[in-house]
Amino acid sequence: MQTIPFIKMALNELHRSLVRELEGLTPEQMAFRPTPEASSINFLTWHLARVEDNLLHRTIVQPNSPSLWEQERWYERFGLKSQDMGTGFTPEQVEALQPDKQTLISYAERVFSAVMTGLDAMTDEDLDRVPNPERPRNSVGQMIQSLLIGHGYWHLGEVHFLKGLQGMPFGR
Repeated sequence: MQTIPFIKMALNELHRSLVRELEGLTPEQMAFRPTPEASSINFLTWHLARVEDNLLHRTIVQPNSPSLWEQERWYERFGLKSQDMGTGFTPEQVEALQPDKQTLISYAERVFSAVMTGLDAMTDEDLDRVPNPERPRNSVGQMIQSLLIGHGYWHLGEVHFLKGLQGMPFGR
């Protein structure tokens, strides 16, 4: 198997699993946080899509181009700033992030579609490209592995954990 199809397969499973985990959740379950410092399913889902969007548009496929978040003004639908990514959010900002679930899923699906289209335009050789010469170990492939796949499955695990804390099973 070639690398790009493998990456697409891994990301497809991640996206499918995440969307499936959100099915049937109430707004209260989406916003649940076991402690004031913890993330919610709302936050984790949004943050994951936002990181994918930013990485895809600013680094991998179209370096330094605006993300869909900016291009399509998704930040207005979420009541956030165009530069918000979630990294460094205060507990109060995490608590305040309570978007309509369909808006959240629509943004995640829009980003996923753009990621798949971006990967279709890539070759395995593109994975060796180093977008930032100041970080020579951060190749496109390494960033996809770490920030899209690894980061994504980490947050999917957190969604599973938050559902478990609420007494709900997660998909198998």
